[in-house]
Amino acid sequence: MNKKEMNGKDLLLAFLYSPGIGSVFNEPIVGRTKLTKMMFLFEKQLYSRFFEDTLQIELPSFEPYFFGPFSRQMFEDLSFFEAIGMVETKETSIPLSVVDKVESKDVFDETDEWNDASFDEDEVSFELSYSLSQSGLNYVSEKIWPLFTQTQIDKLTAFKAQINKISLDSLLRYVYKQYPEEAKNSIIANRYLSEEND
Repeated sequence: MNKKEMNGKDLLLAFLYSPGIGSVFNEPIVGRTKLTKMMFLFEKQLYSRFFEDTLQIELPSFEPYFFGPFSRQMFEDLSFFEAIGMVETKETSIPLSVVDKVESKDVFDETDEWNDASFDEDEVSFELSYSLSQSGLNYVSEKIWPLFTQTQIDKLTAFKAQINKISLDSLLRYVYKQYPEEAKNSIIANRYLSEEND
């Protein structure tokens, strides 16, 4: 059997298209950092047993960054889909986390130095939820979703539900505990890896 091929951009769109906690397709995902950790955990925990030799995906690379595993490529892909109108954002009432603020600011910055003084303390910012536009929905339903088997769809739906149920703080704690090597450049590693947080 020939493997069907997919890339990280396709998988990102599939994450957004998939149902999650409810049975409705295109359930929004809140925050770029949550999307990033979702892609990372998919690679680490689901990829090898997800496809059963039916589908091959070229995933984006990750590196240890200020808040754990980070993919510049995934951020660029998300920005690209926003720019061409396939992904829509909506401001939530959830205050923007420091994690999302720093990672969003620095993704296209060539310097890897973080300076919290660079943020405007008076700026009121909120997390964005990400979902597909109508053109994005049409594209995924026609070109990407049919590549999955029903078993894969069920696994992807359950995975998205797990990610959407938990807070970003809980998700970061889980990633740091499971993959401490990815926290080596983190500026908040002690918050999640210290003994008292166990």
